[in-house]
Amino acid sequence: MPQDTTTKKAPAKRGSPARATDDRPSKPYPTFPLFPHRNGQWAKKIRGRFVFFGIWADPMGARDRYLAQKDELHAGLVPRRRAAASIGAPASTPGTAAATAADMPTLRDLANHFLTAKKRQRESGELSLRSFDDLYRTCSMVLEHLGRHRRLDDITTEDFGGLRAYLAEGRGPVTLAIHMQRTRSMFRYGFESGLLDRPMRFGTEFKKPAKRAMRQSKQERGPRMYEPHEIALLLGAAGVQLRAMILLGLNCGMGNTDVASLPQDALDLDKGLVEFPRPKTAIPRRATLWPETVEALRAVGEMRPREKIANEEKLVFITKYGHRWLRVKKPGPRAKKGTQAVTVDAVALEFGKLQRRCGIESAGRGFYALRHTFRTVADEVNDRPAIDLIMGHQDGGDIASHYIERIGDERLRRVTDHVRVWAGRLCGSSA
Repeated sequence: MPQDTTTKKAPAKRGSPARATDDRPSKPYPTFPLFPHRNGQWAKKIRGRFVFFGIWADPMGARDRYLAQKDELHAGLVPRRRAAASIGAPASTPGTAAATAADMPTLRDLANHFLTAKKRQRESGELSLRSFDDLYRTCSMVLEHLGRHRRLDDITTEDFGGLRAYLAEGRGPVTLAIHMQRTRSMFRYGFESGLLDRPMRFGTEFKKPAKRAMRQSKQERGPRMYEPHEIALLLGAAGVQLRAMILLGLNCGMGNTDVASLPQDALDLDKGLVEFPRPKTAIPRRATLWPETVEALRAVGEMRPREKIANEEKLVFITKYGHRWLRVKKPGPRAKKGTQAVTVDAVALEFGKLQRRCGIESAGRGFYALRHTFRTVADEVNDRPAIDLIMGHQDGGDIASHYIERIGDERLRRVTDHVRVWAGRLCGSSA
């Protein structure tokens, strides 16, 4: 029969003398988590009640039972019977009772294997440090809620329902969907790598937020784009480098990472062209530049700071300290425990200051909203292949894109000129 580890009060037998304290064994090692109760079992007081994990003769088996169930017990939950049954009754030889349970992979094992694989991708350049940090944070939240010592074969669909509610606390539907997708990726890795003998069942509750919730969140957030009069305010108040970045965002749909990573050799200012793959996806992109954008980029080249550091001298934009405008670095000693990367986004910081000076600050609307603005206006041209090439998009489901080998610059210019006319006509300026 398996050990009954149900939480209960310490038994008190009337008329029978208590065991002598001197008869109790010592702990196998100083940090052993249990103590020898006078009823002959190893025990621990959890949430005001004694819980028993096995006889004195089998301290290691009792310890393994505790480790397998402690997360549920400390959370006030009743341990599942099947978890106790799989551990088995104490064997005659101390320390062998939980051999099977000890071999079962835990959630911590899965997270460690998963992150180790992702670390290899990061070291080979396939995964950015920032993306690795995002995965690390999601794994940490999953372990915090489900318990790092939780056995993988003991996680049920009910647990995933609770995990979804936990991940949703204080987060919008988009962020929740991202964390859920990362969680699914970790468990899918567990099956593909052999830690799980079958795909994990997530149940009916562990689903991404409904499209209705996504639409409602978008409506509450408001439009993520700028109107021409706001663009005019930003361009009029921006410094030399930030003005050129804003024009690139509106002219070509570039985001924070795009402008911060833009190399000098990607520009042909004489022809008014920019061509370089998106840093995020390595998808090719090419765009024609407005005269105002070319002029702003020439001004940047004339005032580039002299102070430079290694590998930054080839970039179009560098800060006055010689750094790139958006960089990801390893955390310092003051960083929060577990942080794998710290992002320094000077583009977002300086653009936020500019918005406040112009009096047009809006929650959830930053530099990246210029990319939204470009796409919204450019769609009126009805030339999706040209727009996708400018933005660095690729529609894997569009079979036609597989056969298109070249898109002429005249088509690209038709798109960018349309956005330029939209901005200039409505705000009374040429840019």
